[in-house]
Amino acid sequence: MAKKDKPSKALVLSGGGITGTAWELGVLFGLEESGIDVTHADLIVGTSAGSSVGAQITSGLSLEELYNLQLKPVNETVEKQVDFEGHKFRQMMAAAIMSSPDSQTARALIGEAALAAPTMEEDERLKMMASRLPVHEWNQERKLIINAVDAETGEWVKFDQDSDVPLLLAVSASSAVPGVYPPTTINGRRYIDGGMSSGTNADVARGYDQVFIIVAEPNMIAPAMGPTMHRITFEEELAQLETSGSQVMVITPDEESLQAKGPNPLDANFRGVSAQAGRKQGQKIAGEVKLFWEIS
Repeated sequence: MAKKDKPSKALVLSGGGITGTAWELGVLFGLEESGIDVTHADLIVGTSAGSSVGAQITSGLSLEELYNLQLKPVNETVEKQVDFEGHKFRQMMAAAIMSSPDSQTARALIGEAALAAPTMEEDERLKMMASRLPVHEWNQERKLIINAVDAETGEWVKFDQDSDVPLLLAVSASSAVPGVYPPTTINGRRYIDGGMSSGTNADVARGYDQVFIIVAEPNMIAPAMGPTMHRITFEEELAQLETSGSQVMVITPDEESLQAKGPNPLDANFRGVSAQAGRKQGQKIAGEVKLFWEIS
């Protein structure tokens, strides 16, 4: 936990695919341009797309540089278009949930399906992920927690700079969407998307004075309507944060950002416009965020 001679601050970055990564970076850059930098938080929590954003903002590159990378034409990158059929994805989730007595068993069944699914080779995926990260080493001076799920056991796993796990592998594991990307191998085990545990895993920030949560996909924080594979609901995360004494601010995409992100969160062709919409939204909300973040 951070020193208590000043308010401790945590930044929580949700999942949301390639377009979510771009949008979150755009928001952060728009805020910085408008006089409020939230990236120097005492704790950064990244899940799925948020793990990539967390790795990037602790890399040493400026937010402007990171934002401009999102504007690079897809044909000048090693990004590979993947099929993402939301209906089939939701069917896979529902089948696991309905046949499981608890959420961890559901995650294990989702992991089993992910291990069996035909996807690109793991080496190819790692090359693609490596191209997205400007630095592949943990910043030892920053507290970054990356969330993933063990594909075999369904267990929630947290990686940080003390986990003896390469940053690239941690980010790859956290964003390994089941059925779309191959599970990531780390020390002989396979891991899938941290969003299977929670879209935000915001409860990791319990006890921090200010917790700023950026949510790229509003459905991640929608009320749970029955059984789920998530170990915790967003409402429960907020309750835990409140009980611990944290003040919380949550932002989600505005209408313009939702339109810009398009229908497929894994479509890299929407990356640039997503970043631009996020930047504009960040500029719009900067005053409100500044009032929250700079409480002393």
